[in-house]
Amino acid sequence: MLGPESGQCVAIIVFMFQTGDIIDGKYRVDGICSDTGGMGRILFVTPLLGRLEFNVVLKYCRESDQEQIKRFRREVRLLASFKGNSKIVQIVDENLNHAPPYFVMKHYQQGDLGTLSATLKASLEVQEHYFMQMIDCVNELHARAEFHRDVKPQNFLLEGDQVVVSDFGLTTEIGSDTAFTSSSAHWGTQGYIPPEFFNGGFKHADATGDIFMLGKTFYVLVTNREPTYLVEDEVPSPIFHIIQRCCSIPKSSRYQTLAELKQSLAAAYDVLLGRAGGVGKVRQLLSGIQDRIGRDFSYDSAELAAFIEQLAFLDSNDQIHVCADLSREFFRVLRQGLLADRICGFLGIYEKLVEGRDYTWSYSETIAQNMEALFDGETLLMDDRAHALDLAIRAADYMNRYAAMDTCRSMIKSVRDEAFGIRIASVLLKHRSTFVAGVEVSECQSESIRNALRQIKQQ
Repeated sequence: MLGPESGQCVAIIVFMFQTGDIIDGKYRVDGICSDTGGMGRILFVTPLLGRLEFNVVLKYCRESDQEQIKRFRREVRLLASFKGNSKIVQIVDENLNHAPPYFVMKHYQQGDLGTLSATLKASLEVQEHYFMQMIDCVNELHARAEFHRDVKPQNFLLEGDQVVVSDFGLTTEIGSDTAFTSSSAHWGTQGYIPPEFFNGGFKHADATGDIFMLGKTFYVLVTNREPTYLVEDEVPSPIFHIIQRCCSIPKSSRYQTLAELKQSLAAAYDVLLGRAGGVGKVRQLLSGIQDRIGRDFSYDSAELAAFIEQLAFLDSNDQIHVCADLSREFFRVLRQGLLADRICGFLGIYEKLVEGRDYTWSYSETIAQNMEALFDGETLLMDDRAHALDLAIRAADYMNRYAAMDTCRSMIKSVRDEAFGIRIASVLLKHRSTFVAGVEVSECQSESIRNALRQIKQQ
């Protein structure tokens, strides 16, 4: 085989063992346990030099390529460093100098979490129990600034009602000299891989990559679907909200720590299981926020974040009623950008109010003014600001409220930045059959917006 850079021939031997073979004079091969891994194969074995209280399996590196062997040795070192940790798969023996190198671990006869998919889907209590444990397992790595990089259902093994995390073959190791040499290299399992891994992010993984894969894993476990595309229909809305945030394309929009993810999950299950929270807690949070803003225009960003998070866990009708009580000042606080990563999710909720159309014609002006406050937030993402205009236009059009239309026109005319203008132009083209067709071209400052308006007027 030709080396990818040197052009030299590199011999790669694939090690294979048959039933009855003896490995290292200590283990007899009884059969294949798993052959789905990349560089490793797992065998059922019987120890020859003494009995153990449990059955064991042996994982060995089946290829002789030195890079693969280094990765395998790194996996074993990491596992050994977690000796005695109840959340990490435990090894009982290893020999890294053997050809091929191997390690021996307990056989988890119940299999992986994928075997519980039907139970997890049927029971919120069971779902919560295992999801929380999965977070705790991965957190054992994060507490040491190490990251798994291949989180999926098959890498969580069952022992009774407890979970352990396994397969550290792609895990980062601080200070290791066996890191991947190419910054563009990416590994992992299709459908679970964070988008940044395809552009150098694999080598420089962080907590948000594992959080992305946890979100995909949660989704697969409760739907039994493949993870590439997320569809809400079989997932409770509060849990789907959490999964969506875990799997946000921009890393900055995901949960940044496992502690933050665990807190949100606990709050979601509190609502779903009727333990606490619900609309009463959300209204209590909102009352405190709006009282503080109204009194001295101060606010606590953590309190605001908690409100938005809890709001997402309510059912649609309660979300709409709460959104209808939001003050203008609340939106002016949001536009300051301290919670920029939450605005997209918040607008998704507020959109339910707009589309419900269960408001007076005059209230559409309030909606437009609220959206104008976010539209003017220059520290917010352009896509979120464009979404705010989109909602304002819809509300004005649905209720035929001229004052709301004037607010929308003012927003459109105020855009100067061409990058933002391109996004606003796409919003206008979407609403070409509404009042936006009457916006005066000469009063707009963005050429992209002027071009979109000319196109609309020609039709």
